[in-house]
Amino acid sequence: MKYNNTYFIQLSRAIFEDKYKSMSVNAKWLYCVLVELEHKYTGNDKSWFFRTDEELAEDSGMSLRTVQRAKQELKDSGLVNIGYAHYIDSETGKKSKKKLTTFSICRR
Repeated sequence: MKYNNTYFIQLSRAIFEDKYKSMSVNAKWLYCVLVELEHKYTGNDKSWFFRTDEELAEDSGMSLRTVQRAKQELKDSGLVNIGYAHYIDSETGKKSKKKLTTFSICRR
């Protein structure tokens, strides 16, 4: 656990500010889920993690299309940095065809 606490996560109050009032409830929920995943999958030496859209749909309980729209809202808002990566096959050294989305939560 990133902040050595198994019972709580830290959310930015930014999602409650006027600047983000027009953000959809789905985007705000996905932000909460991403913060939880950040706590779970990163540490002091790593500030990003990756998930496929399908995994995020399962993590959040939202449809794939809803996740994609909410992800775009979060990217546009600047609350989350979103990038893309491929697995590297350890035997062949080739990139996978499957693309993963990388996430980094912006601290405000």
